[in-house]
Amino acid sequence: MMNFLTMKRKIILVIVIIAGLLLGRMAVRMFINLMVGGSLFGGNFL
Repeated sequence: MMNFLTMKRKIILVIVIIAGLLLGRMAVRMFINLMVGGSLFGGNFL
């Protein structure tokens, strides 16, 4: 039973790390786009 719990923890940890990396990259892209005056969606939507 203990091995199953550690395996479950490892899977959850990997998912959290991947989600964190993706959200971090998107946050950096949003910040850079804001600084250079572009839009996040690839065009001028206004």
